[in-house]
Amino acid sequence: MLYRAPGEEEAWDVTTLVTACTWTTKRTGSPAALELTVLRSETAWACGGMVAARRDGETFFQGYVFKVSSGEGEELNLTVYDQLRYLKYKESYVFEGQRADQILAQIAADFKLKTGDLPNTGYVIPRLVEDGTSLLDIILRALDLTLVHGGQMFYLWDDCGALRLGEVTGEGDLPVIGDGSLATGYTYDVDIDGETYNQIKLVQGDGEEGNRKSVMRHDPETQALWGILQDYQQVDGEMNEAQMRQEAERRLELYNRPARTLELRALALPEVRAGKTVYIRIGREGLEQPFLVEEARHDLMAETMNLKVKVI
Repeated sequence: MLYRAPGEEEAWDVTTLVTACTWTTKRTGSPAALELTVLRSETAWACGGMVAARRDGETFFQGYVFKVSSGEGEELNLTVYDQLRYLKYKESYVFEGQRADQILAQIAADFKLKTGDLPNTGYVIPRLVEDGTSLLDIILRALDLTLVHGGQMFYLWDDCGALRLGEVTGEGDLPVIGDGSLATGYTYDVDIDGETYNQIKLVQGDGEEGNRKSVMRHDPETQALWGILQDYQQVDGEMNEAQMRQEAERRLELYNRPARTLELRALALPEVRAGKTVYIRIGREGLEQPFLVEEARHDLMAETMNLKVKVI
């Protein structure tokens, strides 16, 4: 573990001062967080200081101290966030004819945040208007539109000081967790209580007589099983009826299924973080497929991790 005090150029190895350390990542809505307990020392722990967590000589997290808590004891508690923390602040934007990666690049430049190589996210968003919205929510909205219209899922993360976009895929050489491989316990849920919809209603217009259009798509088979689970969305006024039907069909295809989530307890793998994909093999539940990591919490001292994952 390295620490550099605010205003200083040199970083110091503080590994021997750390008595507890957890690292948490979430796929959407939150920055990665490092929670540290350290012994009191001559080290100038202060807000704005930089902390880098390393394993086998490789840095896997870099962030900044946002909170230092002390008491009568001989330890301090620190909360450290990566760059995504700076995206909590609100702004207003109008984007026209831009992809999600271009929107991220512009916001990062405006707020002096560093980015790495950003992949071309493909789908060109015709128009995105956000007024007094958090920067993170603006970017996530762009990524959601890319998923619904372009069919590609991307996640936002901070790669040790550089904002990146990664594409969610179930392909490649994935870490295997489950029977005989790292897992120490699990909880498995199947539900239709969240983002499961078998009826999509899209509405356009302001509600005045003759000034509102609507499109609906539904699946009678799952409605017979579950009842009507409706998603109601207002859409861009520039969409024509054919485009509205197409979006309704896309949303029905995406959300007309039960959500399957799995919580795993396992030995730690530092490369596993929210947004990544892992291969789960649990014979008792009939699971043998890729899962998307929604949240990962690593205990870096015990070298264990708790994962929340769901089917891609």
